[in-house]
Amino acid sequence: MKEKKEYTELALYAVEQAKKLGADSAEAFISESQAVQISVSGRQTEQVNAVQDAGIGLRILKDRKLVFGSSNDLSADSVKKLVADLMRKVVFHTPDEFNVIPAADSSSLRGDWSSYEGLISYDPQIAEVPIQDKIKRAISLETAGLDFSPKVSGSMFVFYSDEAAINYLANSNGIAGWFPASGCSGDAYFSAAEGEDRQSGSYSKAGVNYADFDPEKVGRRAAENAVNMLGAKPIESCEVPLVVSPEVGTQIFSYIVGMLSADQVQKGKSLFAGKLETNVASSVLNLVDDGRLKGGLATSPVDGEGVPKQTTPLIVDGVLKNYLFDSYTAKKGKVKSTGNRSRGSYQSQGRIDSTNLYLRQGTLKPEAIISGIDKGFYLKDAMGLHAGIDSTSGDFSIPVAGFMIEKGEIAFPVRGVSIGGNLFDFLKSVDKIADDLTWFMSVGCPTFSVSNIMIGGTSKS
Repeated sequence: MKEKKEYTELALYAVEQAKKLGADSAEAFISESQAVQISVSGRQTEQVNAVQDAGIGLRILKDRKLVFGSSNDLSADSVKKLVADLMRKVVFHTPDEFNVIPAADSSSLRGDWSSYEGLISYDPQIAEVPIQDKIKRAISLETAGLDFSPKVSGSMFVFYSDEAAINYLANSNGIAGWFPASGCSGDAYFSAAEGEDRQSGSYSKAGVNYADFDPEKVGRRAAENAVNMLGAKPIESCEVPLVVSPEVGTQIFSYIVGMLSADQVQKGKSLFAGKLETNVASSVLNLVDDGRLKGGLATSPVDGEGVPKQTTPLIVDGVLKNYLFDSYTAKKGKVKSTGNRSRGSYQSQGRIDSTNLYLRQGTLKPEAIISGIDKGFYLKDAMGLHAGIDSTSGDFSIPVAGFMIEKGEIAFPVRGVSIGGNLFDFLKSVDKIADDLTWFMSVGCPTFSVSNIMIGGTSKS
């Protein structure tokens, strides 16, 4: 994909038209993208979706009233009509003193992306590789899993997807520029059988660069996870140390970061409201959101409204230090935006979201953590994690699967049990963190352990 100067000019034209019609300020976001999604079954393609899309999203602010609209017609006449239509509608919206379109500063987006090269996560190869080659890649993902072991009985779903986009942003307050983004990912879910026993396992992986993504590794890991669960059985209820795999760790912190959104905090919907500068976790726990992480899937020079992304320490040595802000919540909270307005499409105004979120890794090997546990549980899979946590109290009960740890070693697979407790007690009980930081999409987590957890299983006979 190549930059189209006419899109930069069209974005500027849109905001100029809005100002001419009386807007206090305006913002135009134009995105051009191409995406491929391929599903595979039985070593053959099941479905191929290749989509090219381009359009404009406009925000107009007048008398503290904010209106939004979008169109996939990028002709000047269509954009002019969209602006006029929004100006007619804005008077009917509710005024809000915190509505704002951000102003430019010394580090705001200006011009092309060459000066931000260290902050660009883009691989042009994703847009250039023929679809037939991507189909082969998807088939190889499934084939690697099916061939992993004779115990693999089939694939339940296998997907490959990628996307490349160029985003153009301009507002009437001095922000104007463009930057590209890309990513590719694979997801696989396999079943395994031995005798009458049937188990399943999954794995997913994503990256910025086409050449660095290994589809066969994804397939093998998913199949391995299924095979390793053969023979799984429930255990008696107990209270034991817990070792959390990176896969489940990313799910846990994805849930937590949702409650660190300033929007949720300001609406009183977050368990972390009013807890800044207090201990919310163990002193070994450090949670970071880094929109400037080199090579990160969510790295870019600015967020969805042109505010520079930054590195935001959220929890430092167990102490809650920051929330995530966009311009609206920052104005409301009388602070500076952290650059966390996420905007995946021109059809949406976006929302607050994390960028590259990760739990900072420790120095221990995962094996060293496990070897120090006489009897414990290694958590490999959590079903319905987000639904299993009470958002008002933090209490949770989550169906899980994993492996029993006995005398410092992985002993046997376990399924049909649950873990229960309170989220804050859980975070404060984290005692060891390994050095194996692993990324799943734009969330990273190493293996870590919790000093004790309630396992709900069978009753003692």
